[in-house]
Amino acid sequence: MYFGALLSISLITSVNLVLSSPVPEPNSGLTKRGAVLTAQFATESELGGRFILENNLWGEAAATSGSQSSQVTATNGDSVTWETTYTWEGGPSDVKSYANLDFREDLGQSLASITSIPTTWSWSYTSASSDLVADVSYDTWLSNDASSSGSSSTSTFEIMIWLSSRGGAGPAGSQVGTADVDGVTWNLFQGVVETWTVFSFVAPSEITDFNSDLLPFYTFLIDNHGVPSSQFLVQAQSGTEPFVGSATLSTSSYAISIN
Repeated sequence: MYFGALLSISLITSVNLVLSSPVPEPNSGLTKRGAVLTAQFATESELGGRFILENNLWGEAAATSGSQSSQVTATNGDSVTWETTYTWEGGPSDVKSYANLDFREDLGQSLASITSIPTTWSWSYTSASSDLVADVSYDTWLSNDASSSGSSSTSTFEIMIWLSSRGGAGPAGSQVGTADVDGVTWNLFQGVVETWTVFSFVAPSEITDFNSDLLPFYTFLIDNHGVPSSQFLVQAQSGTEPFVGSATLSTSSYAISIN
């Protein structure tokens, strides 16, 4: 979530893509809206602590002006509906925030012991400015310490999965090849941020309806890029990183589990 690199400016066309290993249908039971989070590091627990909604405006100091708010608008079983609205100006090569849902259950398992990580994420831009530069991504963290969290001194690998890259937004490092995972040929980037290695799988076109298993992404890195299977998965987030522009990103349904 700490990237500022920009690639050539382009607008990725939206497509809907349904992949393998769908998440089981969540239980019924619609609940009410949560609070509107506006403070820089405001959070709210969702579904009894299964998720934490994080506004996380960690890079706002790089903006000349701007603001952002995030809100869970409904929960249904283990699925969450939420949105974030922002406008940012200045510092076009710097990420301003990572509003996200942070999954908090069944973490601290080694990759070798995990059998699947099914997830669904249906989202859309209900509004977006023509100058928008942003990504929509999973941000997950590995460590040698099962009890640690992401973006810390104990982090060893950061694994991102970019479902969208608008306006030339690009991940840390440089492209090191492609990866065929779950029926998609992803552009694979590798870089270093602080003390950890970052791998980013970037979709060739925008995926707004993602229904997949995240485990094959880690398996690819174990088999091809030397990531040890003994690494512990310590954090799993999903959200958006805006650089500049204005948008409302609306998630109609999000679910994930670690088995």
